[in-house]
Amino acid sequence: MDDETCDLPKPSEPVVLSEHMWVGPAPKPGTLQRLSNGGFRSIINNQPDTDDGLLMSSSEVAAEAEAIGLSYLHIPIEGRNPLEKDVRSFSEALATMPRPIFAYCRTGGRSASLWAMASVGDIDTETLIAQCRRIGFDISGLRAKMDMRREMLAEGDLED
Repeated sequence: MDDETCDLPKPSEPVVLSEHMWVGPAPKPGTLQRLSNGGFRSIINNQPDTDDGLLMSSSEVAAEAEAIGLSYLHIPIEGRNPLEKDVRSFSEALATMPRPIFAYCRTGGRSASLWAMASVGDIDTETLIAQCRRIGFDISGLRAKMDMRREMLAEGDLED
């Protein structure tokens, strides 16, 4: 179920998924400074510039982030089923960007899905589903894909 049809309450502010990873809705213009003041050091934008209700384009977010010293990466995700190339990019960003990291899309759901897919090597599927559900996102539709990715990582068919 995607975040648009899930009836769970959505976060209105950044919420923690792991020690160094937070997700939430897209920031409004001029609010990245508040994220920086809150201790965030990096921003991952998972919202395509073609999204409905776009508050800031990727270039506007990049410029604002640069102006206040935040690391920034744009990994646009269309739909609720992230591609492996995007999961790999997200996983690499989690490993290399300064922490803590705030990832966002329109509501935070695509970012939570990416985090879960990138975390299958370290956290079991049911725990990932429960952590995302706790903050308002039902990613149970990705269960089989998470399990398959974990198996492929274990067999060395994928590199994270």
